[in-house]
Amino acid sequence: MIAELPGFRHPLAELVGWDERVRLMVRPRRFEHVLRVAELACRIARANGLDEARAYAAGILHDIARDLPDAELLRLAPPECPIDSAHPLALHGRAARTLLERWGYADRVVLEAVEDHTTGPRGGNPVAACVYVADVSEPGRGVNDDIRELALRDLEAALNCAIVSKVTYLQGRGIQVHPRTLRAYQALSCGGQPAAITAPAGGSLAPTAPDPHPPT
Repeated sequence: MIAELPGFRHPLAELVGWDERVRLMVRPRRFEHVLRVAELACRIARANGLDEARAYAAGILHDIARDLPDAELLRLAPPECPIDSAHPLALHGRAARTLLERWGYADRVVLEAVEDHTTGPRGGNPVAACVYVADVSEPGRGVNDDIRELALRDLEAALNCAIVSKVTYLQGRGIQVHPRTLRAYQALSCGGQPAAITAPAGGSLAPTAPDPHPPT
């Protein structure tokens, strides 16, 4: 079922069959989202001269734990902070990594991208940046088109916009920001200063529709 993308070569033979496993683990609409994220992450990686195969792989695998019950998420990814306990869905990135490792998936670059897609890349992994941006801006969401287009020209700027947008959105509504997201925000190349980030002409940095993921 791996998508046939123009000019796409997949050197990760171990991904074969994983997309079918993901399809069986998530709801049909979620799987449609997964495929869109994988294809967009691949496009972003290609446009920025990065590892498009690993970006695609991480996109396919990122939501494998998204539809698990809360109790299973808590078992696979013990809470690190009160937000994790109160909102177990915030754990689905870490839980996904745990599952994949237990099932024998071993590419650390991909695993880190899967883990970090809910709270933001920790730095030093451009594949994680591709997947994070693709996840918040894939066309099916209906928001963040400006961030998606920016990512095809300048991934770092798009990542800055995506993280600043999320933190600003949550703080503006009095929602506690996950500590991992705050660390990603503080590590931005802009120094975590919203004033330093501007949207492309005619765009908006704030999400314009509810995010399917929990507050993070």
